[in-house]
Amino acid sequence: MEEEIKQQAAILDKLIPDLAKVFGMEGLEEVLDIDINFVQVQVLRQIYTLKEPMMSELGRETDIQLSTLTRIVDKLVQKGFVVRKADLSDRRVVRVSVTSQGGDIVRKFEEARRKKIISILEKLTSNERKKILQVLQVLHQRISNEARDEG
Repeated sequence: MEEEIKQQAAILDKLIPDLAKVFGMEGLEEVLDIDINFVQVQVLRQIYTLKEPMMSELGRETDIQLSTLTRIVDKLVQKGFVVRKADLSDRRVVRVSVTSQGGDIVRKFEEARRKKIISILEKLTSNERKKILQVLQVLHQRISNEARDEG
């Protein structure tokens, strides 16, 4: 059993980077036609989702160290995709929010990603799609449970 799991882990280890490239939208700059990298898009998406998070909230959600996150947000601000705002209830608190240009990028990315996923799923049979989704849902649930139990 242990040997079987090691072999399966080795196979998964080889598959994950390739799958991450495809589903992570490798070649993102071409899709969006702007100078932005994948990490910046992920942070931008998280800001968009959270509306006006504080940097500490954004750090928790992205699991990016605050100093690194600050540099990423600085670049997004320079590009005009994000703005920093003082919190009206506590001026010491700084929040970040997506500009209309940043929102357009998030929407374009989401649409391109959906199209990519659909094009991948269209290559599979209905039965294959159902099986893959079932397995991924189980994997996601187990990982989520483990993270919740550790947290």
